[in-house]
Amino acid sequence: MQDLSRPELRSRDVGGHQPRSVAGVESPRSLDEVRALVRRATAAKLRLYPISTGRNWGMGSGMPVTDDNLVVDLGGMNRVRSLDLEAGYAVIEPGVTQRQLAAVLRDTPWMLNVTASCADTSVIGNALDRGDGCIRSRVHDVAGLEAVLADGSVVTTGGLDPAGRYHGRVAGPDLTSSFVQHNLGIVTAMAVSLVPRPQTIGLVHGRMPRDQVSAAVGAVTGFLRGGNPADGLLRVRELSLVPGHGDWTLPPGVDPGLFTVLGPLMGSDATVELAEELLRKALIEVEGAEALRVVDAAEIGPDDPLYPRALMAQGIPTCRGVHAALGVTSCDQIDEGAMGFLALLPVMPMHARRTEHILAALQTAVDAHTTALMVEWNMVSKHLANGVMQIFFDRGTPDAAYRAHQLRNDGNCLLRGNGCAIYRSDIDHAAADVWSETSTAGLGMLHRLKTALDPDGLLSPGRYGA
Repeated sequence: MQDLSRPELRSRDVGGHQPRSVAGVESPRSLDEVRALVRRATAAKLRLYPISTGRNWGMGSGMPVTDDNLVVDLGGMNRVRSLDLEAGYAVIEPGVTQRQLAAVLRDTPWMLNVTASCADTSVIGNALDRGDGCIRSRVHDVAGLEAVLADGSVVTTGGLDPAGRYHGRVAGPDLTSSFVQHNLGIVTAMAVSLVPRPQTIGLVHGRMPRDQVSAAVGAVTGFLRGGNPADGLLRVRELSLVPGHGDWTLPPGVDPGLFTVLGPLMGSDATVELAEELLRKALIEVEGAEALRVVDAAEIGPDDPLYPRALMAQGIPTCRGVHAALGVTSCDQIDEGAMGFLALLPVMPMHARRTEHILAALQTAVDAHTTALMVEWNMVSKHLANGVMQIFFDRGTPDAAYRAHQLRNDGNCLLRGNGCAIYRSDIDHAAADVWSETSTAGLGMLHRLKTALDPDGLLSPGRYGA
């Protein structure tokens, strides 16, 4: 067991959260080793906190929610257990990265729903925390799970059988979603729903004036609700709120006077062509939208700034965007780099007037803490958008981390006050975000479920409030 109690080891976190003390780290490499570890920990009343690759940047990286946990590093469990190229499912372990699974899928009829983070992030870890890919929210990729409970027993859900074969959803209650953003067990495998490789991928890109963002959100909403014939997740992004003074920080190339509409349109040639026509009609009254372009993702070259997004739209993960935003040349440098980073992830309305009201409220917090905020709308459905709010700060400036955390705290309160619930939490707010949005009866049910499966509360204590 490696000793992680030393400050230089427990403070590896790009977000600058309050350090947690850690009892140690174990790195099991098989299901049987996880079961044995859980049994030993239960006998010794030792708390366990599993991580996949620990690259949960902006929300705590690889740190537990509470002190004195034994970190269970599942990065060594990195087998692709099975691949069904007829039905389009892969059964993988927690250490399988985007890079690894995408390479396995190369030259097949299927592709991965890639997220914009590092190529070496865990597919399972991001999906179970409700991350967003380029095509859909990744929670929709979670078809079935294998998990070790606190007594060392193994359960499978969603049609994933004990032999690691995936059959599809079977009769009876499906407990798969119970393990999403919860701490009922240690997930050791997942059946991933893959994406059919389309005939055409048109990448949408347009930069428009800042004062048009609410109109653009409304217009893209109208496009989706009117019936987008293509697949793919559209984003309204890089909308920056900056204070009138101070030493605020944004990634290179971000222009506070502009925002971007971005995302793939995927399907047949005819489907993509029709989707482009309908999108342009929806945006016709948005100033600057006439410059929007839709480019074949396969034809975008390495020298084009859109190249990383083109790769991801084709199911090819890349670290280029992360490196550029955080000023590093390797993802291993992020947690100790000069640029700090926090994330705040609310559910956002898809309504122009409400959008403007929420942005005005956030601007007051930005001005108060002299720290910039960058906002993104991931249009994951026809109803609501997943918001991604990014706060960057210079870790060399004495009070920059404090101001960034205060901005996130105030932003959290302002958003919830405006009806925007938090859909994915950081380690500092994991309990409060659940308690503030869940009824007393709902909390009681979660408590009873947790107590029944983990009576001593030894698995991921504090994660999402349970």
